[in-house]
Amino acid sequence: MKILSLSGFVPEQICDTVRFTGYSGGRAISHYCGYAADYISQVLNDDSIDGTVFPKSCDSARIISSYLGSADKFLYQLPVPARRDGAAVSYFAGEIRDYKEAVEAHYGVRLEDIKERAEAVNRRNEKIKELYEGLEDISYSDYLCGIHKMLTLPLAEQSLPEPKAASAGGKRVYLVGSFLAAEGILDTLERSGLNVVGDGLPESGRLVSAAPCKIDGDIYKNISESILSARLSPTQNNFGEILERDIKEIKEKKAVGVIFLTQKYCEPYDYLYSVYEKRLAAEGIRSLKISLSNSEDYKSSELAVEAFSDMI
Repeated sequence: MKILSLSGFVPEQICDTVRFTGYSGGRAISHYCGYAADYISQVLNDDSIDGTVFPKSCDSARIISSYLGSADKFLYQLPVPARRDGAAVSYFAGEIRDYKEAVEAHYGVRLEDIKERAEAVNRRNEKIKELYEGLEDISYSDYLCGIHKMLTLPLAEQSLPEPKAASAGGKRVYLVGSFLAAEGILDTLERSGLNVVGDGLPESGRLVSAAPCKIDGDIYKNISESILSARLSPTQNNFGEILERDIKEIKEKKAVGVIFLTQKYCEPYDYLYSVYEKRLAAEGIRSLKISLSNSEDYKSSELAVEAFSDMI
């Protein structure tokens, strides 16, 4: 089976999925969240993909199933609670169990290595965390591109190569936004003399913020607790908590600028930016918003990034 997954809310402890990291084929939808539209396009057009799993976490994600309903492929949508209390953990644990049973029924397999996979995910995330804590000393482009490549491989084959050292004297910046599929931006940042010292991206700062998954006890509840312990996504609302958590890290890492990356028509991140912009201005920290039209778009941002680097 080859299941294309979207979002860190999809539990990797259940079975191998191919994480969506960008799409270079023809687009099936326009005037729609670029990231979700490209995900839909790949599922529809890539014959090697025989399944899809994604969260019900924002307006764009909620209606993905409408576009994919006729694709004749395994399709599963995971409802994600906005709360993180005991009731939310129990609810999400049940949804994870249902997802596991749906995979087994569709593909005619037995998924019996969930605890072993949970341990492997813990080890992998710990390695990412080690690199994240020393982010200012390494090439951010090497670091994030390495994560992207790793997430497209089966869990047993995942390993993260050691990034090269960062260029000396870079201006310290912090990244906020959705999954950064447009990797070309990373080279632009480093070429413009910027040194990314922290981020709130789903595949990096938010991923390593999650507590390790406990192995003993109810494994579904443990997976649920781990996923819901991560820094909040804007799709879960509570912008105030997200903002305060990020502002604290931005100050700790002595960032002089914040680059806010969002996909066109992505309402949760657009709403979050309106909160961010006012607070950063009050703190005397400059910010740049980059709105990407699709998962490959980055060329239009080059001049803006260079100008931002000169400004800070």
